[in-house]
Amino acid sequence: MVVFHFSCKSVLLLICGFSLLIHVDVQAKPNLAPLKANIAEQGSAYYQFQVKYFQSADQQRRYKVWLGLPRQQTARVSPALFMLDGNSAMSYLSEDVLQHLATREAPVLVAIGYDTDLPFDTAARALDYTPTDETGKITTDPRRSERLSGGSIQFREVLFSQIQPWVAGQIKLDPQRQALWGHSYGGLFVLDSLIHAQYFSHYFAASPSLSWADGRILKNMQTKAVSHDQAQALWIMEGDLAQHHPATKSPNFNPKMVQDNRDVIAHFQQQGVQSKLLLYPNLSHGQMFAASLLDILNYQLF
Repeated sequence: MVVFHFSCKSVLLLICGFSLLIHVDVQAKPNLAPLKANIAEQGSAYYQFQVKYFQSADQQRRYKVWLGLPRQQTARVSPALFMLDGNSAMSYLSEDVLQHLATREAPVLVAIGYDTDLPFDTAARALDYTPTDETGKITTDPRRSERLSGGSIQFREVLFSQIQPWVAGQIKLDPQRQALWGHSYGGLFVLDSLIHAQYFSHYFAASPSLSWADGRILKNMQTKAVSHDQAQALWIMEGDLAQHHPATKSPNFNPKMVQDNRDVIAHFQQQGVQSKLLLYPNLSHGQMFAASLLDILNYQLF
């Protein structure tokens, strides 16, 4: 099994002989204050953005999707990164990040969020990003009884039948370089999609909540083999702060977090998926949101 140890507080990575220091303004706990204007609203010299809204099948959730297209397109087909928690993800796409992307093969950026001015719609993501149980029904979230969970199948249908076709209608995508990224519950959706879908070539699960619902995703992995219509790669990106600093542990802390991640990697490797575990020393669960997303973009890991 391949495990990369990233020595970082401000995320210092060494890749292919080059080093890049990225200062990430991240917080241990999610900031739920209303967001300021993002780069799509401010305007960029390197990307042009458009926004489209989509509706859930039950008409209860309205998705806001940002599509970022490079202003200078040199390739016949383009790689693409689909990002969950799109409202928050957009807040980390600065002009400096986009300028760096433009110096290389700039990817199409698809940020899938909700119709809110907050960084997260906690109730909606709890439903959309989590896998169902053996009944296949929507149930309460085991961690927060006021929320629903188990709607990943329905959300994936919106992604594949509405959002992806809209994106593909704007620009020709490279089918061998389409990536999906998600953090926490979003990381669960990434793993669930690797099990049940065939669309993406690269899957990035940042601090996936593997212990959620008594390890439901770990159980589901054992019941279905991964389809191999194309080569697939999985990256699990995890911070280890809570493992070594008890004071930082949340009520949902999983003492087997790192080992569970290793087990997931080993499982998918046996399924023929190119799988890697990236460990970030001294980064918390919340800090992994920005750290993982910016590393994927800055080093174009897909």
